[in-house]
Amino acid sequence: MNRIPRRPRSLTLVGTALIVGAQLVTASAAADTRPDATTRPLVVVVDSPTNEIQPQYGSGYSNGIWVSNVERADLTDVTVTVDASALKGVSDDVDVPCDADGDLIGVCHGIGPVRKGVPVRVGAVRVGRPKTSTVGTFHQVRITATAGDGSRGMQRYTVTVPETGPTFDRGTNAREQLTPGGTLPLPGGFTNFTRAPLPAVRVELTLSPGLSLTKRFRNCVWVSSETRSTTVSCKVLGPFEPLASYDLDLGAVRADVHAMRETIGYQVRSMPADARLVQIPLGNERTGDGPDELTAVPRSAAPTHIRTDGTVWQPLDTAVDVANTADFAVTGTTLRGRPGEVVRAEFTVRNLGPGSRNPTQKEELSNYGQLWLSVPPGVTVVHAPPTCYGYRTNRPSARYKDIVGLGKPKGRGYGCRGTIGQFLAVGNELRYAFEFRIEASRDLRPGSVTTMYREDDPHPENSTARIEVEVR
Repeated sequence: MNRIPRRPRSLTLVGTALIVGAQLVTASAAADTRPDATTRPLVVVVDSPTNEIQPQYGSGYSNGIWVSNVERADLTDVTVTVDASALKGVSDDVDVPCDADGDLIGVCHGIGPVRKGVPVRVGAVRVGRPKTSTVGTFHQVRITATAGDGSRGMQRYTVTVPETGPTFDRGTNAREQLTPGGTLPLPGGFTNFTRAPLPAVRVELTLSPGLSLTKRFRNCVWVSSETRSTTVSCKVLGPFEPLASYDLDLGAVRADVHAMRETIGYQVRSMPADARLVQIPLGNERTGDGPDELTAVPRSAAPTHIRTDGTVWQPLDTAVDVANTADFAVTGTTLRGRPGEVVRAEFTVRNLGPGSRNPTQKEELSNYGQLWLSVPPGVTVVHAPPTCYGYRTNRPSARYKDIVGLGKPKGRGYGCRGTIGQFLAVGNELRYAFEFRIEASRDLRPGSVTTMYREDDPHPENSTARIEVEVR
């Protein structure tokens, strides 16, 4: 087992070339970097020269293996030996191509023909979730290829299990269901994926607007953001031993009566024992006033709620579906005037409840915005709100030539958004004022106004309204 050095070292790969977008390394037993005539034609290719396996991720990592021919003559009867025996202690879930006896050494016979410039895939070495004990180590996989004419190619790549620091790896399920006013128990926990003890950690929960923590831990601070989400930050004192796991009793979260599509985010970071939770107070912090303090205890031998779906780049979270609905209603109008006259009209979208929510991903991708205005053909927009994006079409378009611009006149369609996020609480209303010039047109077809908040709307009939035109 090789330990990853604290200070990174640069690695030099000998005889590197690229074939079909893959990293290609040829190696010779001689000190000369140029392969001799007997080794030159056959080359071993791997998808990546370094396979970094995050210790908390459970889905596994694969590295493809290929053989390639750099000479004109086809190579036949190629044999590839993959020696991944160094991974035996890394994970209990390792797959090696052509490994019939499970010793992590695979021998693949009869590969070919291998033609020039057409790499042939041998297979892939897949490594599942690594053991915690291997954090901070690296291991080599060796690959040798031989052909019937005596050609020989070699390759090595490194499997690394990096130290990723303390990582949240215990929590409630990835998706949960609640009723308005209901509570959800909140188990928690983390592992110190480093080879050094930690004096303290900062535990953070991010709660969407419809959720609240039932316990008011006195070593935690609550901060509400402009988007109405709440971050609960807690300083938990250690020491926390290297490669050890700890559990947290976070109490429970409660869904309020307006909750709908909610989320819980979990994070943990190391911090000095004498550091403050809030470095620069902004005035919106609230310290917990409950009798309890959040503490961490060593993980039991048979833990529950272990999560393996988080990564360094995507921390754990939980989607909470609350059995609630939200009725979004828009208002239309009638534009009355003589040709050439400018008339003003205001359009609204209002959440009639009982739920409050952000848009779904599908709604956001529609580009309709919190309010969408399709301009009637008999009028021209002369003034648009600064938060409304104009198009030359009466529906959202991804084509650059169809875009008029933000707050620009003469659009045929407008997608309007709020000034702070897209969360629309029950009872809240967004207003958008436009000015239209009445044209001397015989085309008096109506326009329309609608909203992107349409999924699971209990009253879809009030999510769209007409814009009539009357020429006096």
